[in-house]
Amino acid sequence: MIGDIMRISRLRMGTDGQGVTTLVAFFDCPLHCKYCINDFCHEKEDYSESVPRGEYTPAELVRILRKDDIYYKMSGGGVTFGGGEPLLQSAFIHEVCKRADPDWKIRVETSLNVPWRYVEPVLNDIDEWIIDIKDSNWSIYKKYTGVSIHNLIDNLIRLEDLVDASKIHFRIPRIPGFNNEENVKESIEWVKRFFDVEPEVFDYTKTQDIHKGSWLEDHYKPKY
Repeated sequence: MIGDIMRISRLRMGTDGQGVTTLVAFFDCPLHCKYCINDFCHEKEDYSESVPRGEYTPAELVRILRKDDIYYKMSGGGVTFGGGEPLLQSAFIHEVCKRADPDWKIRVETSLNVPWRYVEPVLNDIDEWIIDIKDSNWSIYKKYTGVSIHNLIDNLIRLEDLVDASKIHFRIPRIPGFNNEENVKESIEWVKRFFDVEPEVFDYTKTQDIHKGSWLEDHYKPKY
């Protein structure tokens, strides 16, 4: 089994959950968000050579992650899977988690907008689900992401019965030109109806012409 990875970023603090973390970012995403800074995650190797790709087996990835084992354990940190949409490669993530140290915190940053079959393999692996809601208004959501909100809603309904609220962290953005403060308040109340937790609200910043190479650093193992 191979993971299609665009970046492994080590020794991060304050961005991907508590403690020192390693971010493992995967290619591909079902959303096409207007202000996405990683839009190149959609690029396919068969038509683009501008974004190099890394192929790792679960064992190879865990060997890299172990380099920072002491930092994870001392700080309450661990591994955060992001992207792109990491749950599209949940079978690979599950294999990594089986090999990971049980003291590492395992987190996933996700839109949760994938079919349930991609969520189910990691239900018992994830210590914290960091879920970017975008907006609860169906029209705003589709206008901003280009896709329907249906999978997100279906998955939240399922997770409500399967995952403790203490493991869920919701993020709701203010998106310039797409939602307003009233929309954000509605999204907060919408989230609370599912899990009765207080979401994090933050500001999106418009980005233009982000240099693709800025994400391609730290560890990169080319495909052959």
